[in-house]
Amino acid sequence: IILLYLLKQKREEYKISSLYLWQNALQDIEANAPWQKLRKNLLMFLQIFAVILLALLLSEPFIRSNKNDSGEIMLVMDCSLSMQSTDIKPSRFEAAKKAALELIESCHPDTKFSLIASGNTPYIVLHNVNDKRRVIQEINALKPSDTAEDLEGTVELVNSLIRENSGIQVKWFSDGVNPIPGERTEYYSYNRNGNNYAVTLLSQRKLQTSKEIAVLSRIANFSQQTAELDVSLYADGNFFDARRVTTGAGESESLYWTGIPETVSKIECRIDTKDILEKDNYAAIILSPDKVSKVLLVTEKNIFLEKILSLMPNVELFRTGTEDKENLKGYDLYIYDNSMPEELPEDGHIILFNPPDNKYFSSTGESEYTRIQSSKHSLFNNLDSDTSFSALKADLYLLPDWANPLMENDLGVTAFEGYLDKNRIMVFGFDLHETNLPVKPYFPVIMSRIVQELLPESSKGISAVNAGDQIELPIDPEAEEVYIVFPDGNKKLVAPPFPVTAFSETTQTGLYTLEQKLENDTIKQQFFVNAPSEKENATAKSIRNDVEQNGGKEQNLRSVGGWSLKTILLWLLLLILLIEWWVYANGTAI
Repeated sequence: IILLYLLKQKREEYKISSLYLWQNALQDIEANAPWQKLRKNLLMFLQIFAVILLALLLSEPFIRSNKNDSGEIMLVMDCSLSMQSTDIKPSRFEAAKKAALELIESCHPDTKFSLIASGNTPYIVLHNVNDKRRVIQEINALKPSDTAEDLEGTVELVNSLIRENSGIQVKWFSDGVNPIPGERTEYYSYNRNGNNYAVTLLSQRKLQTSKEIAVLSRIANFSQQTAELDVSLYADGNFFDARRVTTGAGESESLYWTGIPETVSKIECRIDTKDILEKDNYAAIILSPDKVSKVLLVTEKNIFLEKILSLMPNVELFRTGTEDKENLKGYDLYIYDNSMPEELPEDGHIILFNPPDNKYFSSTGESEYTRIQSSKHSLFNNLDSDTSFSALKADLYLLPDWANPLMENDLGVTAFEGYLDKNRIMVFGFDLHETNLPVKPYFPVIMSRIVQELLPESSKGISAVNAGDQIELPIDPEAEEVYIVFPDGNKKLVAPPFPVTAFSETTQTGLYTLEQKLENDTIKQQFFVNAPSEKENATAKSIRNDVEQNGGKEQNLRSVGGWSLKTILLWLLLLILLIEWWVYANGTAI
């Protein structure tokens, strides 16, 4: 505006008969020069003031409320995968962290802070701390993980702290919508709805007829418009094929790849089209070579077990009578039917059906004419809801400290599993011949899962998992030390002590290595941890729908605490424009 007043437009020159009446116009002659000393002009000052007010309006100024200055504030920081998105620079998480630090600095020195990190497993970082420096250090130390957010768990944790202190104010920094609407919660949302695409599924199967591998991949479009995506497939690090797929907004498309040689050990799928989150544009799986496992069935006669075991791929079945049950060795899996040795084998895992009294676990009694149902165990995932069966009689067990229940009736536990030192054991307190379990349609599925769970080569089941998932590591009974090598190169000792608990530190995406050191050998097995994009987006969508159904509004912009100055500035800007119009219309400018 000042430059416009300095650079005046030149006048045209005209010849006239007299300058007598043009004395007052002499000052305008000086205005023909392009640069001159700036003169006071009321219109110029009014216009500058109007532009300043307009700039302030765009910055959405507010006066921060001081009602929490000496109270208590709970900070909730979303540390999940989606916060690594770059539609807000440098990332959503860094922008949220910066705002949280500014909020802390602006609070009264006596303010008490609690800090919750919301991720795959939400946890309390700090509770009722009035040391600003310590709170700032903890927030600076937070890093976003590659896992999906357990939003329900975070809400439950926040509500539990609110119940302890009804006056606490919640400041939630995330990229979705406020899951706890109300005056108590102030939600800061960092999400500009940038384009995001993801590989949400990658699976394979070997074609026995052609000795090739077929791969299925699912490509999802989490954006708000249709996208045309370039997708590539790699085998053992080498480019194999590329496709172009058109995916609608919020939809997914499946790609089927064939002709992959059976000798391939690693398959990767990549989306080459750029988006705001790079880590979910990639997925991979490890293919383990087929290895025949030696399984020994110790029984007098059990056609049910013999038939199922003989049909299982990559299983070499051996059978012996109960009189030879002692001092057996050299097998990957031992199955004892209606018998049990005094000393269990140490070189393989074990399944016991209707075992006698022994020194390893205790029976509390017997239940006759009973109905047995499955417990909440991963062996029964994705089966029909009714997996119960009838038994003529079944033993009831006192659950050992090292065991988890598998099956139960109204009186107690009838089957359990767990690690006894390095050996994994599954115990079923009934004779299969005295139940109708073998005629149930799900019996072959359960038995197949049980055997594959206990075979050393069951590592094929963890060829790829999602970040944040727990993994039952396939530990060899002869292993003396067990390590996990993370994608960033760090190495962690998992065992001893034995038994090895479920591994839950899958917070990074990438290639992991399970190292098992035996007395004379080292076994290395690899598996991929992929981004849980589908889970992350499904959770966000569910919460968004729930909030909208309950009358809440999605907040795409950052909320602010205090009183907004927008209305005042708008009225002031309107007043300035009216004054400028009046000054111009009445010619009173200086």
